[in-house]
Amino acid sequence: MSTTQTIGRERHDQILEDAVRHEQQLVLTHGGNDGWRTFKAAFVSGSTPPQGILVRVSGAEGSLPVPGDTLGGTFRVGHKKCMFSTVLLSVQSKTEEALWTIRRPEQIQQLQRRAYERAAPPKGTVVAVRFWREVAGGDTSLDTRNVRHGQLEDISAGGMRIKVADSKEVQLDRTYRCVFTPRPGKPSLVLDAVLRHREAVDQGRASLGFQFVGMETTPEGLRLLDRLVRIVNHFQRSNARESA
Repeated sequence: MSTTQTIGRERHDQILEDAVRHEQQLVLTHGGNDGWRTFKAAFVSGSTPPQGILVRVSGAEGSLPVPGDTLGGTFRVGHKKCMFSTVLLSVQSKTEEALWTIRRPEQIQQLQRRAYERAAPPKGTVVAVRFWREVAGGDTSLDTRNVRHGQLEDISAGGMRIKVADSKEVQLDRTYRCVFTPRPGKPSLVLDAVLRHREAVDQGRASLGFQFVGMETTPEGLRLLDRLVRIVNHFQRSNARESA
């Protein structure tokens, strides 16, 4: 059973109309040669081209998507998070912000906010995490990757924290490929994540906070998100039984 829910057409249209009318905030994601980037944005009310929606994007600098590129979008409706995949249709630049026209999403998925609450692995469970930077156009064979190792501290549908012995050369706001097996005997999860936080802890170790990115942009990513949410729910139930 899928943990993400596809919104019906009537509700889908109403949610988009409300988001545009209230100029609701959203986050757009784009995967480029240097990894994934996220952009803070807001829906813009007013006339738009057919099949298009206008959004105002802040901090749109550096390497940017171009018309035709696939984007992911997320925004909140009540206690649920809405996700969609879209395509950038056009860009209109301004001095401090940019106006992008994105294709009207064909589908919107919803997830309960509970899936974004952190859950630690069950007591006595050790989950090893491998992660590395993938360089576009470079040699990506396993032997040439600078693979690093850590241990999962907690996880949610939005990201995870891992503890590492050494955080040298681990860069903030960079995309890393992460591989781990949260449940013994089950297939490993392979996710792209951006390092958002780094905090020194005891005995020279560090706690790294990763944000998962890009899963809303493809059907394969949504299936991966389903698996991830099931794992989070399993951890939450296991911890609730232990504390009962």
